[in-house]
Amino acid sequence: MDYSEELKEIFETASSMDIIDITDIPDIDLYMDQVTTFMETKLSSFKRNKDDKILTKTMINNYAKAKIFPSPVKKKYNKNHIMMLILIYHLKYMLSINDIKKLLSPVTNELNENPDSKILENIYKTFVEIQKTSVSLTIDDILNGDIFGKIESKMVKSKNAMYIKNILIVLILSMFSNKEKSIAEKIIDTKF
Repeated sequence: MDYSEELKEIFETASSMDIIDITDIPDIDLYMDQVTTFMETKLSSFKRNKDDKILTKTMINNYAKAKIFPSPVKKKYNKNHIMMLILIYHLKYMLSINDIKKLLSPVTNELNENPDSKILENIYKTFVEIQKTSVSLTIDDILNGDIFGKIESKMVKSKNAMYIKNILIVLILSMFSNKEKSIAEKIIDTKF
């Protein structure tokens, strides 16, 4: 296999990372150990080394203390918590905890006011849909293509519509950043 074929394989591997569809998230509340096991299982392709951890109990507790997402109820995490943790996972390599909190605060505030709100579910479903089509997606597609149209067509008209749009754009950019980081790591791990 020549070098360009090897690089193509690395790029394809980085583009085929795990995506957790909303239907894959349990409808029952989970305890912390179950949450970390779920995340380890579902996002294992993002690990650089097999001993790496996706999310630890300490990380999750720090996100809860920072009020990045609503507090668990009786030490149990519901579907909204899991979706939020998945989004945080995708953001944490690019943004500080303070930036993540600022970005997700409209969602957290709405969920605190109305736990039955569908704001997070709408963001999450749109993010997953974009992840599934991201193999051929470029920054130009985001800025000039129909990505904005996709985002806007999925958005429920709400007072937070602009926040939702900006959250999705930041999530997409973090997805690109994570993919590029993964490609660079795979080149280092296989060539050096």
